[in-house]
Amino acid sequence: MVSSFSIMRSLLAQNRPTSLMRPVFALRASPRYHGAMANLLDPNLFWRGDAVPVSGRFDDSYYSAENGLSETRHVFLAGNDLPDRWRGRSRFTIGELGFGTGLNFLATWKSWRDSGQTGQLSFVSVEGYPLETDALGRATAAFPEIGELARALIDQLPPRRSGHHLLRLDGGRIELLLVYGEVESALDETALAADAWYLDGFAPARNPEMWTPGVMSRVVARSRPYATVATFTAAGAVRRDLIDAGFTMEKRRGFGSKRECLAGQLTAKPERGAQEVSQAARMPQTCVPDGPVAIIGAGIAGMSTARALNDAGAEVTVYDRHSSVGGGASKTPAGLLQPRPLNDGSPLAAFFHAAFEFAARSYDALDQAWSSRGVLVLGRDAEDCTRYQALPGAEAVDAAGCQLVGGVLTDEFGAWFAAGGALDTLQVCAALGDGVRIRFGIGVTHLVPQKDGWRLHLEDSSVHEAAVVILANGIDAMTLSDFPAMALSANRGQISYLAGTPVSDRIIAPITFGGYLTPVADGAHVLGSTYDREVDWSSGSWSVVRENGHRRNLESIAKRLPILAAALGNVTGGWTGLRATTPDRAPVVGPVPDGAAFASAFSVMQNGGEAGDLICDINQPGLFVLSGLGSRGFLTAPLAGEILASQILGRPLPVPVGVPPLLQPGRFLARNIKKGRA
Repeated sequence: MVSSFSIMRSLLAQNRPTSLMRPVFALRASPRYHGAMANLLDPNLFWRGDAVPVSGRFDDSYYSAENGLSETRHVFLAGNDLPDRWRGRSRFTIGELGFGTGLNFLATWKSWRDSGQTGQLSFVSVEGYPLETDALGRATAAFPEIGELARALIDQLPPRRSGHHLLRLDGGRIELLLVYGEVESALDETALAADAWYLDGFAPARNPEMWTPGVMSRVVARSRPYATVATFTAAGAVRRDLIDAGFTMEKRRGFGSKRECLAGQLTAKPERGAQEVSQAARMPQTCVPDGPVAIIGAGIAGMSTARALNDAGAEVTVYDRHSSVGGGASKTPAGLLQPRPLNDGSPLAAFFHAAFEFAARSYDALDQAWSSRGVLVLGRDAEDCTRYQALPGAEAVDAAGCQLVGGVLTDEFGAWFAAGGALDTLQVCAALGDGVRIRFGIGVTHLVPQKDGWRLHLEDSSVHEAAVVILANGIDAMTLSDFPAMALSANRGQISYLAGTPVSDRIIAPITFGGYLTPVADGAHVLGSTYDREVDWSSGSWSVVRENGHRRNLESIAKRLPILAAALGNVTGGWTGLRATTPDRAPVVGPVPDGAAFASAFSVMQNGGEAGDLICDINQPGLFVLSGLGSRGFLTAPLAGEILASQILGRPLPVPVGVPPLLQPGRFLARNIKKGRA
């Protein structure tokens, strides 16, 4: 979660020498996400007495041979005065260094449940040597009382890949963010404000990089005032470094045969060095008032955001002018989930990787979300296909494999993504909205800012008030936002329904090739899609199905896959939708700027001046947007909705800190200012 000025500074730092920036403001000139390119090392696991897991790399056990679960409760829960400190709190955040077997997390989750908490627990854990699923299952099987929770965790455990992995458990009441990577880099890329910390790396003498003064300063920089800390070690160097970082520390009785452990509380403000370390990772300062949240738009963008906020306990109402969920572009008969072929190690690549992984898990948690599972990606050409094959989660497929999926002889090769597939789009939107209040059939005509939020004027002349408004209504977001520099464009897409044939009936999964073709469902294949800029989108003429669109769809597949095209039946109908797109093909996500204030502050900062503490003033307080999803709405919306919820509620950011500046709505205005166009 990055403040508005941190975002500005990141934008300024791009394409500009870092030396021109004051050190406290400087982000990387060309942002790179360290985790995306890093290889995770093996902990070299073995078992001591068939009961206790041990890392051969560090020659240290993961938990006490006397009783690992009791050790967790004594050292980390009691050491942070939990569950007492979270009683009555709607949200509570715990940071951890060393996820290990997940035992600390599982014990905390159980305590949260047992103490009757109704709010949301956010648990952020950094791990450099994640265990395989089977090993974690074996380690937790020794504690039957957490067996149910352990199985739920294992079902969602992400692959051993560097980066941020968000898991939502217990109906969204538990949010687990696993950050895989080297500890200092992982903390640098992670934004949170923890109420409590578990320091549970291997022993300082065996794993010293987990216990450096730099790590401790990063912990403090990511803590709320009066945060607490607990650790199993009583090492003098660790105690002194925590005191130097700002904690008041005390020794406590250790667990079992261990004589002492440490606990403490943050009382001092971080030193200057810690503040500079944390500049890119500050919690958002969007000046959001407390109160009801109004979301305009009940498509995949709006419903994903509604789900994230509703599960966190926010009071949410969705408004949509259509008669049901998914009335706009999200009503597409073929919502495909496949990754974007971006693998350059940038924060944007990290966002799209995490989005694919999180979207798949999110849809897995919904009833009857999938029409078919798995997607075969052939790419626009051989070079494009190679890019897909290099992505996380891809399985290279030879010509025989492509024939198995496509049902016809081919010399093509492709990439198979088992986590992707075709979605029942309306079922997805409806399931995401379960338990959310939705007002259908009445559009919002305009918004009026108030002292503590917004007044929504509806088409039926009624007026509603909200502390926060989220624009998730596609191209219409630009009009309601009063911020045309958001640079959204309307693009018309037309799909064609094709009759199945005995040959095409053999297709068992969606195939993408620049366009896409689905297996037969409800008597027809879906072939798509055209992509045309629609200037006069408000007239509604774009909604008419055109013969020219069918012809272009058929030409597209015939050019790329002629044998498969020849096996398809005739066109039986079609459908059109209007996508909101951006110039850089990434969504707009975040607080909506006040155009004049944003431009003025950005210009001042670009010239090396101080804009002052105008974090609230450059944004329209309480107004957010999630739009510009283009043809990747079902890929990006679930994670983008979580980013918005984090910005609004002050939760840990589920993506690297370099991502929000690349998605924020003012980025195109900032680029125009730098180029002298504004």
